[in-house]
Amino acid sequence: MRNGETIDINITWEGRSIRLSYTPRQYGVIDHVAICAEDDQPIPISDTGYRSHYFGPMDPVLEIDEVITLVTDWLNKEAQSKQWKAYVEASRQGSLF
Repeated sequence: MRNGETIDINITWEGRSIRLSYTPRQYGVIDHVAICAEDDQPIPISDTGYRSHYFGPMDPVLEIDEVITLVTDWLNKEAQSKQWKAYVEASRQGSLF
């Protein structure tokens, strides 16, 4: 993996396909990961299904396996929130409004 070179990978979380685009040392300074739900539906870390996250310039450059673990842990943690649980329940039931 070279600095500034984007790595794209798809992961499956809760049966959903999520694309990760990781760029270590984007602009030669900071690491970036874009997280995008392939179905464009909300995920626990984003109401739009897309989230951009930057790692500080003092953080070490991560291997893609470490990025996958961090994002998966982040999704799992936020999936425990009351808001996400309410969203999941409402999605199952549907709505007339």
